[in-house]
Parts: sequence; C-alpha cells; structure tokens
Amino acid sequence: MKIYAVKILDINEEELEDLCLFISPDKKLKINRYINKQDKIRTLIGEILIRSIIVEKLKIKNKNIVFGTNKYGKPYLKDYPLMNFNISHSSEFVVCVIDDKSIGIDIEKVKHIKYDDIAKNFFSLSEFEYIIGQTLDFQLSKFYEIWTLKESYIKCCGQGLSIPLQSFSINMNQSEKIKVVHNNKHNEHIFKIFDIQLGYKMAVCSLNKDISNNIITIDQNSLINNYSKLDLE
Repeated sequence: MKIYAVKILDINEEELEDLCLFISPDKKLKINRYINKQDKIRTLIGEILIRSIIVEKLKIKNKNIVFGTNKYGKPYLKDYPLMNFNISHSSEFVVCVIDDKSIGIDIEKVKHIKYDDIAKNFFSLSEFEYIIGQTLDFQLSKFYEIWTLKESYIKCCGQGLSIPLQSFSINMNQSEKIKVVHNNKHNEHIFKIFDIQLGYKMAVCSLNKDISNNIITIDQNSLINNYSKLDLE
C-alpha cells in the first residue's frame, strides 16, 4: 500500500488546457464542465497523479492506460485487477491510495459547520452519541473523523452512496481501535485516521491487515514536469 498527497497550486489557463491534452477525453470533458477553476485543477492533478503512479509501478505507457468504472461509478484500471486505487480531494489537497485489494480514502477540510444536525440526520445513533459525548472543543474534530471514516468505507466497498450512511456504524473504543458494524456484524475492514495538516482530516479504509503510516508528498510542479515527459518518451 502507498498513500500519496499533493498540495495544490494555481495553474494558468493555458497550461491547464495543454495538460488536458494528455488525459482521456472523458476526463477532459468532466474538467471542462466545472465552473470553479480550483475544481478543474484538483480533478486534473488527481488524474495526472494516478496516471504517473501507474506508469511508475506497472511500467506501461501513459497512452495505454485505460480506466473503467463499476456500476456504482468507482473507477478501476482495466486489465490490472491487483492495481486498486482511490482518489480524494478537498481544498488544497489531492490524495491517492493504491493497494492490491479494494481501498478507500477520504480527505476533508475542517469547517465550522452545524455538525450536530448533520450527524443526527446522516450518522448512526451510536456515532452521534460518540460525537456529542466529547467535550465541546473536540466535537468538531470527532465529527470529521467519523465523516472521513464513513466515506473511506463506502469508497472501499465500491458502492458509493448506494450504501446509506445510517446503515452502518463506525465504532471507536477508548483505545481508538476502529471497527465498522454493518448489518449487525463487525466487518473485517481496517481503518486509519491521519492529521495530514492542521485543519484537515483524512481516513483510509483497507481490506489488508495494515495501513501504512507514511504519506508520500509530491510537489505539484515536479509532478507536472515529470508527467509532461511521459508523453514525450
């Protein structure tokens, strides 16, 4: 398993257009539909990141990379069933995780929101009680921990929001050991929470026995420069 993170920088419109020449037409169309420039950049960097990882790990040419999606919309790499990946982005970060089994990752920028209302409406009762049982200073942080854990779980399962958020529960005991209860059974998923930077929460969910503590940080300019060379070779 490898976890990657890129901190987002601005890209001028001309470079944005040029980089879109080296990705799939479907992804380019998706990027062009965004109105917000930051959404365009985050999506583009996510695509460049996973393509660069695939080229490095599998030694195949960028032009030969073909993605598919399952019936729930989760992307996968065609013809390489052991190359599983998942991407998430929020505000200044794009993150990606790869593994030989199904994997999920979620990152969220912590914002001061009405977290108690959201938790009451979208979380299980035990999750809601866990959050409001904390001292007031820690409730927002715990809300985002549960939120990212739940998102990472449904992404690992590959079924998206076809799994209702209230249909399963993230259980955290006093030793912070994390388990998921779905259909009244403890599933074998493994979780880890990361404080990737002050003001952000990130969670990874895996079917493997362990999750790496190491996050590989990649400079955006270096990523773009190296990616540009891939299509010149």
